[in-house]
Amino acid sequence: MEASEVWSIGSIDPMGEELNPARSAQSRWLQACFYIAGFATLLGWQIILSFTHSFDCTLFRGKRFAGAGWAFWCSMGYSLTVNITQLVLTSRTVVSRIPFALRWNVAAVCSALSLIGLLLCHLYTTPDNLEMGFALAVACVSLTGAASGIWQACAFGLAGCLAPSYAQAVMFGQGLSGVFSSIVGASFSSSRLGLIFSFTFAAVFELLGIPVLYAMTRNPIVQEAGALKPATMENQVTPSSSPVLTRARSSREILVQNAWPQAVTVAAVFGVSFTVFPGVTSRLSPGSRVPLLISLFQIMDFLGRFAPKCSVLRMDEGSVVSALAALRIFFVPLFIAMQRQSEQTWAHNGVLQVLVMVAFAFSNGYVSTLSMMLGPAQRGVSADEREPVGTMMSLSLVFGIWLGSLLGIVTQVGMQEVNTC
Repeated sequence: MEASEVWSIGSIDPMGEELNPARSAQSRWLQACFYIAGFATLLGWQIILSFTHSFDCTLFRGKRFAGAGWAFWCSMGYSLTVNITQLVLTSRTVVSRIPFALRWNVAAVCSALSLIGLLLCHLYTTPDNLEMGFALAVACVSLTGAASGIWQACAFGLAGCLAPSYAQAVMFGQGLSGVFSSIVGASFSSSRLGLIFSFTFAAVFELLGIPVLYAMTRNPIVQEAGALKPATMENQVTPSSSPVLTRARSSREILVQNAWPQAVTVAAVFGVSFTVFPGVTSRLSPGSRVPLLISLFQIMDFLGRFAPKCSVLRMDEGSVVSALAALRIFFVPLFIAMQRQSEQTWAHNGVLQVLVMVAFAFSNGYVSTLSMMLGPAQRGVSADEREPVGTMMSLSLVFGIWLGSLLGIVTQVGMQEVNTC
């Protein structure tokens, strides 16, 4: 696909029909809003990832807490709360009682506050109050996770009831936040002033999500779809000629009957990734290469999320996407071997570590984006069920993060207390 074809996709309706110039402009503007929303929903976590080595080595001096270092507990705190919030939001009853705008705006504010709190922890934690600083830092990361969970559920839910291209825009924006954060981390990871600038900028940008939602509510495409109208179980009816079958299906029924294949797939992708990233990755030798590997992950993950924009790399067969997700399991023993065999020359070979990270990160972004695009469009999912399916896909994604984070701590059983800083 030529570059001009990639960027002209806004002139085509998601169903494949030509759009008039006014409609095309509205579609491109809405897609831009989803790019920004995706960027904001994951920016907080990406900034935290970029400064993982700084927190681990500069602040906590490589110390382990309850058998694991900062990177493991950081991802655990984030993934646990992001799962709890998204699990709550999969309930159609709960969602119908909390206005969409309230959920979105609270997430934006809480995300900004969590980053400021984490920055203050880094600035004011001393060797004398290290345990307290660690607890507060994990609490702030957990708040980031809760805010991100709400925000992602809103973004993917809204995209799910519009078109797959908007779900891809959210994934692309999230990947772009990783690229930005990787550049920031590589440039300022050892600078106190850079740390202050990065976290402050990210906190301010999170608040940009509020006017972005306002712009979305004014877009005719969203208004015509009725996507932001208060949802009720009574008006979410599955069309049918039989009165007996006009009851709206619950989220559990939709998941079990139709949505589970891609929900399992995206969970598997992130389950594998977070089993070894950032925890095991941050313990690879030499420690000085860790910031580079984290930055490389963020860049290649972004490229993977961009890849489905090219027609030759786009897949519409769910079984193939699921198979690709299953193949990624081989990365787990490979990363564990590189950590545990750190005394062997091959294990800390720079070329090998870079090549493995490139394949690992690209496949994470590529396969997860394909799965998120296919999720709401799976067979048997009606138009009024696409929003809850989008939310369930987002929940499956973060469930994979939580499961991987839990397994990541297990990978450290039997490891010696080695300070890679």
